[in-house]
Amino acid sequence: MLGDLIAQLDRPGIAASVLTTLDPAIMEQIERRAAAASMTLADFSAGAVREFIERGDDDLWFQLLTIIRQSDDPGLTAILTILTWVCTDQLS
Repeated sequence: MLGDLIAQLDRPGIAASVLTTLDPAIMEQIERRAAAASMTLADFSAGAVREFIERGDDDLWFQLLTIIRQSDDPGLTAILTILTWVCTDQLS
């Protein structure tokens, strides 16, 4: 489920559906960061999630697994959590 969503996240329609569920303040930050990087929202979002998948430390993975375990939609929850962490610099 998560893998399928990540694989499709660089598609503008999929990214748009995911991003519309974000808190507006987080969405604004993602828009700013994507613009600063001269990237589309879909490309920025997909890249941020893939970066976490490749480089997230064990503590963040444990936190993420705890969060998605309580979710009705684990894939979407994982993506939203990762994007929120990106915008609050918790992944630095």
